[in-house]
Amino acid sequence: MLLHGSFPAGEPRVAREARAAIAAGYEVDVICMRRRGEPARELLDGIQIHRLPLEHERGVGLWAILREYLGFTLLAAARVAVLASRRRYRVIQVHNPPDFLLLAALPAKLLFGARLLFDVHDLSPDMFAERFSGTATRFANLVLPPLERLALLLADEVITVHEPYARELRARGGGGKVSVVMNSVDPRVLPGAQEGGADAPGFRVVYHGTVTPWYGVDLLLDAAREVAPEIHGLVVDIYGEGDALPTLRQHARRLGLDGRVSFHDTWLPQTEVLSRVRSASVGVIPNRPSPLNRYALSSKLLEYVELGVPVAAAALPTLREHFDDGEVLFFTPGDAAALAQALLAIARDPTAAQARANAARRRALAYAWDENARRYLHVLDRVSARSRP
Repeated sequence: MLLHGSFPAGEPRVAREARAAIAAGYEVDVICMRRRGEPARELLDGIQIHRLPLEHERGVGLWAILREYLGFTLLAAARVAVLASRRRYRVIQVHNPPDFLLLAALPAKLLFGARLLFDVHDLSPDMFAERFSGTATRFANLVLPPLERLALLLADEVITVHEPYARELRARGGGGKVSVVMNSVDPRVLPGAQEGGADAPGFRVVYHGTVTPWYGVDLLLDAAREVAPEIHGLVVDIYGEGDALPTLRQHARRLGLDGRVSFHDTWLPQTEVLSRVRSASVGVIPNRPSPLNRYALSSKLLEYVELGVPVAAAALPTLREHFDDGEVLFFTPGDAAALAQALLAIARDPTAAQARANAARRRALAYAWDENARRYLHVLDRVSARSRP
């Protein structure tokens, strides 16, 4: 597996798939970036991790990101070439972004017959268009769509996170290669019944995950300021790293939310984060309306649902495609006042909120990881031409 990111920190999808492959009898190497303090080589849960001497930088401009992505792709290509000459990989799975990371695996395909599995976490052209503006956006719109088409062409198989993405990728050149493996919750990372399950005092609002402008965490702060006089014991816990953290801290201070809002930006294992989330009164998905977010099915939504936490979510198309009004309390995307009303509704009628949470949990049985692991292994067996009893 090739991953422009850290492993296992912040990459539950990669970890889920790697563990599933190991359990099915595959040997798995992961080539990834190296965070400060991490060893260059590590064996974890049977997965051999090779960390390259680059760390992802947040909050930098387009050209710095391109240097980082290109530098990692070149280093990954060199490491793959060395390992493939010894290991003779049946499959190299490339996790995007960037899409051109697939090129790092191309020599192993041409020289040693490795097959390429392209795992699309995000639509790269849409993601970069969301992040940048002006000349950077024009550059991204010119260069990234052809690179996406090239990656889809070169890949032997493509998997992605949900059906709306799959439909779009098929239309963009993926054709019949595209299968869905959802970002479902691996039951093994769920906290035990005794972990974090006790009711917390007051009304606790939680957001966990990447903290970037398009995920709308500032709207959550605005909503918290509006409802603070009406919800006794209101606290907001934000777990995650991201470009928007410095701005959000300043925004919280301006709104007078010191003492009500806590930012937890130290990386924690997924099980520990979920143990802290479990006692929340509500989990929030405040994604802003945008071309990128119209396709977003946040993994945190599925985690809230698995933990039985009531959810307030922006009424965006892909979220609505997977849950309905009887399961999730939807609010108008991008509208802090509408989010505030959703928080008030949950605080005033916790019985109805818990009934929705229970219904969402029943719906989520159709999205369970066991079934998605079977789909993943079916694709992996097919692309590797491996038969299992």
